[in-house]
Amino acid sequence: MTEPKSNILHEEADVDFPVYTFPGFFIFRRKDGIIQIQFEKGFEGGLEDAKKMLEHFALLSPERKAKILAIYAEDNLFSKEVRDFVAGPEVSKIVAADAFLINGTALKIIGNFYLQVNKPQRPSKLFTKKEEAVEWLLSLKVEV
Repeated sequence: MTEPKSNILHEEADVDFPVYTFPGFFIFRRKDGIIQIQFEKGFEGGLEDAKKMLEHFALLSPERKAKILAIYAEDNLFSKEVRDFVAGPEVSKIVAADAFLINGTALKIIGNFYLQVNKPQRPSKLFTKKEEAVEWLLSLKVEV
């Protein structure tokens, strides 16, 4: 497990530490209980990255399924293998809902393709405004 770091946050005043950093992304629990994952520009995630993310979602939300706010850079890519895994039952045992914060036309097309083809087994939605994504996640009831 990677040591938590706090020096990578720039505008998040609502962070519940620890913050876990990895090559290409970081994960933390917000004070409102949402787990935020943020991807760096140029990150292309593989299956091992997805499994590492899932492990840390469980660490940061041990008492209930996690609500995930995923913030993407405009050029992030994930393989079919990763998309299948993330949409599947193993992730849905730990994750209650996903709000995908995207920018850019290409990422919107990829995101819509993921939602329509992979059909995640939990509520999942694309957003272009962080406030709307957070509001939607907070409105959802989560099973313990």
